Amino acid sequence: MSNIIEVPMETVSQPARSSGFLAALILLTLVGGGAGAALAKYISDNTEEEVLNRLRKQQSFTETLPFPPSTRLQTLEPLVTNLASPKEAWIRLQASVLLQNETDGDLAVMRKKVEDDFLAYMRTLTLSHLEGGIGLQHLKEDLTERARTRTKGLIHEVILESVVIQ
Repeated sequence: MSNIIEVPMETVSQPARSSGFLAALILLTLVGGGAGAALAKYISDNTEEEVLNRLRKQQSFTETLPFPPSTRLQTLEPLVTNLASPKEAWIRLQASVLLQNETDGDLAVMRKKVEDDFLAYMRTLTLSHLEGGIGLQHLKEDLTERARTRTKGLIHEVILESVVIQ
């Protein structure tokens, strides 16, 4: 005789096991779809808001300019002269100026006066004044100040296009 006792087991039917899996699959699909839709809505709203903010900034760009939008660019003739020290050193400066559109008087006369003033100033410079980035920044600031003084504020800024020292 054997000592093994057989206990009848109730077997779970195959259709019940299959329907539970199917219900879980449908539930997970619905949760995933809902989360995906919520994320898409969130990203869509934030993208639209960012685009509108950039458009507002672009439209208000002209309001943040340090000069009025009617300002125009006037190119000056290239200026070539020798430096004060050393005498063998030469400088060539190509610059433009930003000036108001409503200028009184002859523009050519004003340009020539500014060019002459720049030329006279550059003859007083030494090579050590122009060394490095800070030297060019000081040159730009000095030329801008001289141009504003010469034109009684009609010139807003001097833009250095090229500076060559030989």
